[in-house]
Amino acid sequence: MLLSEYRIKEFVDELASKSPAPGGGSASALVGAIGTALISMVSNLSYGKEKFKDKEGLLVEILEEARRIKESLINLIDKDAEAFNRVARASKMPRTTEEEEKLRSEAMEQALKEAALVPLSVMEESLKSLKLHERALGNTTSAAISDIGVGIQCLKAALYGGWLNVRINLNSVKDEEFVKDVEKKASSILEKGIRLADGLFKKVEEELAKK
Repeated sequence: MLLSEYRIKEFVDELASKSPAPGGGSASALVGAIGTALISMVSNLSYGKEKFKDKEGLLVEILEEARRIKESLINLIDKDAEAFNRVARASKMPRTTEEEEKLRSEAMEQALKEAALVPLSVMEESLKSLKLHERALGNTTSAAISDIGVGIQCLKAALYGGWLNVRINLNSVKDEEFVKDVEKKASSILEKGIRLADGLFKKVEEELAKK
């Protein structure tokens, strides 16, 4: 059974167990999916209302993109756990001969690279979702402004969580060019995402202060 098919309590209990997977990477993907689901909710609450009649085209675009991002992040919950399990399997490969050591090293390198790329994808999708929050802010019902704020903070957590998981896997990768490339991409996404999240959250707080 896939982690993404667990009931909420089952997933949280599994996360709390001594099993190392699911861990922070899967949790980051889940939090990102929740943040994305919230912008879908806000858009659905606004769609069809007379006040937002002229925004329906925008709302449909947001809903369609949010659905894609949400499904991608849900898929990444499982992919992160699978990536960790590949690393764990590689670490248990025999290393009694020079040939076995070589095969183990190659398997570990490949598994670690894959394990770094999954949380990078979480970061990429989370940034895209934050951009949907930016488009929705001011174009959706103000009654759900707090839900936009919660979505923003979920995605900010997903960004930081993805970043930490990228870094911890890159620490053991030997391919310096790969490390440099992925670290550069992740750093750029983190910087853009956190700047956007903080700016949007400030606007949410300003809107709430007016009420």
